Amino acid sequence: MGTPRTLAGKLLRAVVLLAPAESRDWANAMLRELDFIEGEWAALFWALGSATAIFRHAGRNWRKWFQKNTRGQEVVMNGMMKKIVGFVVGMLVALAFAFVAIGLVRLADYLSPAIAQAHIDWTHVLIAEIFAIVAATLLWRKRTSVSIGIMVFAIVGGAHVAIHYAMR
Repeated sequence: MGTPRTLAGKLLRAVVLLAPAESRDWANAMLRELDFIEGEWAALFWALGSATAIFRHAGRNWRKWFQKNTRGQEVVMNGMMKKIVGFVVGMLVALAFAFVAIGLVRLADYLSPAIAQAHIDWTHVLIAEIFAIVAATLLWRKRTSVSIGIMVFAIVGGAHVAIHYAMR
C-alpha cells in the first residue's frame, strides 16, 4: 500500500470516529468500499469526496437540530445582533470622522503655512468631536445603536486626548 492509499484509509477511519450516529453507517460503508478502488490517487480522491459528503450530511443534521432547538430565541438574537452591528458601525464611523478631521487639519497646514503655525495641536480632536456630536444627534431617532457607538468612541477618544495632554 502506498502513501496516498494509507492517507485515504486514515482519513476515512477518522471520519467514521467523528461522524454523528446518523452518518456513521454510511461512513463505514465508504471505508469498506475503499478496498475496491483501483489506484493510489483514485483512492485518496475517493476518501476526500467521501469525507466531504459525510460532513455535509452531518452539517445538515446539525443545522436542522439547531433550528429546531432555537426557534424562540431567533427574534431576540436578531434584534441583539442588529444592535451590536449598529454599535460597531457607529464606532467605525467615528473613527472615520477622526481620520477626516486629521486630514482636514493636515490639508489646511499644507495649503496655508500661516495656519499651520497658528492652530493648536488638538484642533483635529475638536473637529472630530464636533462631527461626532452632530452625527450622533442626527442619527439618534432612527439609528440609536449607531449613534451610541459614535458617542462612545467620541467620549473615549476625547478622554484619551485629555489624559494625553494632561500627562505632557
